[in-house]
Amino acid sequence: MTQKPSIAITGATGFLGGHVAKALCEQGFSLRALVRDPARATHLHGLGMELVSGDLNHHNALAQLVQDCTNVIHIAGAIKAKTEAQLIAINGGGTTNLVAAMAKSAPDARLVHISSIAAREPQLSAYAASKAASEAAANIHGGPLVIVRPNAIYGPGDTETLAVFKLAKNWLHPVLHQPKAKIAMIHGLDAANAIMALCANNAPTGMFEISDEQHQGYSWYQITEAAVRAVGTTYQPVPIPASVMQFAGAVSEGLGRFRRSAPIFNRGKVREMLHGDWSTGPALRIPSEIWQPQITLDTGFAQTVAWYRHEGWL
Repeated sequence: MTQKPSIAITGATGFLGGHVAKALCEQGFSLRALVRDPARATHLHGLGMELVSGDLNHHNALAQLVQDCTNVIHIAGAIKAKTEAQLIAINGGGTTNLVAAMAKSAPDARLVHISSIAAREPQLSAYAASKAASEAAANIHGGPLVIVRPNAIYGPGDTETLAVFKLAKNWLHPVLHQPKAKIAMIHGLDAANAIMALCANNAPTGMFEISDEQHQGYSWYQITEAAVRAVGTTYQPVPIPASVMQFAGAVSEGLGRFRRSAPIFNRGKVREMLHGDWSTGPALRIPSEIWQPQITLDTGFAQTVAWYRHEGWL
């Protein structure tokens, strides 16, 4: 009889989930993944993963996903929706459904719930509120629980930060003039290795914030300058006042009401960008004997640009 997998994962077809799935498979773990369309996830099957067709609203699929698993890694979620209520229903409601399935089929499994640093400030945006709601739902789990709050994640395969590097190719480089704002960063591979380390039986439980070695974060000038170095142009920053960003966010949000899909850039996203402190708190870092980041911002940006160019994205 084929041995049942010990790790279940949601969101394996996404950017971070793909890194996590690959890292786990390379270490010999056996995985079972929840996917909306198995026909579009053949690359996961090629890694040796068992695929379960369904989503976070399919209770039978969730029961099948977590059955007999010792670990459940929950990454799936949405980053945008037409309304805050919809986003909370997706991220909070989806986690509620998964935790309910675990209570029936894997009550003692370790739940490694991937949240976001944005959950620290739920009043800033619909996304932040939805990630806080997902954490609240995860806390209902009666077994071992790990909540991971990554900072801004980038790396090969990421579509969200591609725009940063496209702007970096230009002659002039717009940069948000908010000198006191700090944003911690982390490469997708480092994030995946942190999540994998927290799956170990002897790994600590609780809440953790993860970033690269610069825990205090980077200014917008440092991030954009590093992106310019990575693409090989000369840095010519053009400061953009916060008021201009706020206006642009409001316009984007307004126009989004007439589009089929909601824009990721809106007033809430601008409030996140203007927030002064997205550093990693010392008390919430993973113990160094369990995991340490390996990839610096310059190295990570250079790898990412090389990948974008190889794939024809940049």
